[in-house]
Amino acid sequence: MRYRPSPRHTCVAAATASSQRPQRTSPPRQALRWLAALAMLLPAGCDDIATTTAAADASSSDSADGAASTAAVKTWHRDVRPIIAARCAGCHKPGGIGPFDLSTFAAVKKTGAAVKFAIASRAMPPWHAGPEQAYKGDPSLSDAQIATIGSWVDGGMPEGDASQPGPELPDVAEKISRVDLTLGVPVAYTAKDIADDYRCFLLDWPETEELYVTGFNVVPDNKNIVHHVAAFLLSPDALGAAGAMTDLADLAKKEPGPGYACYGGPSGAAELIVPIQQLGQWVPGQQGNDFPTGTGIRVPPGSKIVLQMHYNMDFAKPGPDQTKIQLKLDKPAAIDRKGAFAPWLNAGWIGDLMKIPAGNASVTHEHTADPRGFWKAFVGGVDVSKGFVIHGGLLHMHTLGSWAEAFITRKDGSKVMILRTPKYDFNWQRLYMLTEPIIFHEGDKLTVRCNWDNSAGNQAVIDGKPPGTPKDVYWGEGSLQEMCVANLYISEL
Repeated sequence: MRYRPSPRHTCVAAATASSQRPQRTSPPRQALRWLAALAMLLPAGCDDIATTTAAADASSSDSADGAASTAAVKTWHRDVRPIIAARCAGCHKPGGIGPFDLSTFAAVKKTGAAVKFAIASRAMPPWHAGPEQAYKGDPSLSDAQIATIGSWVDGGMPEGDASQPGPELPDVAEKISRVDLTLGVPVAYTAKDIADDYRCFLLDWPETEELYVTGFNVVPDNKNIVHHVAAFLLSPDALGAAGAMTDLADLAKKEPGPGYACYGGPSGAAELIVPIQQLGQWVPGQQGNDFPTGTGIRVPPGSKIVLQMHYNMDFAKPGPDQTKIQLKLDKPAAIDRKGAFAPWLNAGWIGDLMKIPAGNASVTHEHTADPRGFWKAFVGGVDVSKGFVIHGGLLHMHTLGSWAEAFITRKDGSKVMILRTPKYDFNWQRLYMLTEPIIFHEGDKLTVRCNWDNSAGNQAVIDGKPPGTPKDVYWGEGSLQEMCVANLYISEL
């Protein structure tokens, strides 16, 4: 899928763009691609961009923000470089997934106006969770940091004195603490020459004893095109697992090259339903994470891992890739509470109960119930009979998705938000881990609620083909179908 913004050749046009989002004709919120195009069109230091950043003064700065200093004239080395290095350059560097380089003063100065716009609009760094809860690894910039970058751009982007650098920002990224097993595709896969290529690989689980995954990380090989990665566990204990393993292996055999085409999930085919649970998720900039202390996902011998890759070729040519996943493993004795990624949805949606009518710009479906009965087929022996602990989760829809949320309604009627994505973006799905877990008690209810825009202006461009006329959309794995899933990482009480 590819989004091409309307050309904007002047600073005045760019000012209009900063206050009004462009017409969306493909995966609707692909801000990264739009901003890359904007950067190529805007001259550095364009002073007419009507963003919300203002010249910083002492009253708007906060010493706790590190590089957001109170100095009247902002400079690269003292004020801006620490922010960019800590929150942007991890992806925007030579060989990274970011469409342009932000690792040096010269590189940032070339795209200063676009950087200012992206940061002021909070399109970058990418973070789509609402403010109702605090999550680990949040890279969002403070108002003072945003004002610092805006003031620097408005002031002509002076370099300053390299011998007087500003203080480094703390690293907010989580990391995997230990790697015990590395898995990957044994043969390199060369992505197709299309905008977005979704490919799944069925991997054998090599361990011969029961173990628990307690940490997850991804090592991208071709960083120019690897956009996001998801890993799924197919356990031999799951209902229908033997048939599902055969079906997926058959899919891989039918297609040339390693793996098989897949889109919304690991099933590969819209008619194939696989009893599978998520094992981990990765987007650029993440460095892996340990699961909450004392918890882990049980993996018995004979399991399969499905590695789902999203390759994006908007700013790079397709090439070979052998991305790997790293896993931290522990024996059962180290686990106090079994954990699992538990999907919450209405089973009736898989039939025809989740209709999204053609032409409707706002369609909402929701499901509320006690999830524990439904989860018996998914949570791998996790005992949720007395309740459970929610440590985090992700919300999954496809390209028509506008917003989604998952929350608990307590027995007394009060509501506790778990996760809300007010501007859902299919291309930036990630796992949000709570800083403080939430307990689901007896008598509570769990809700997942999703909203879609199926209007003519929000249709996806698939493999370069123009958007079609809106049609009624239902549940499915296909690129022109939809889903609504709250995938929560839970553990026993």
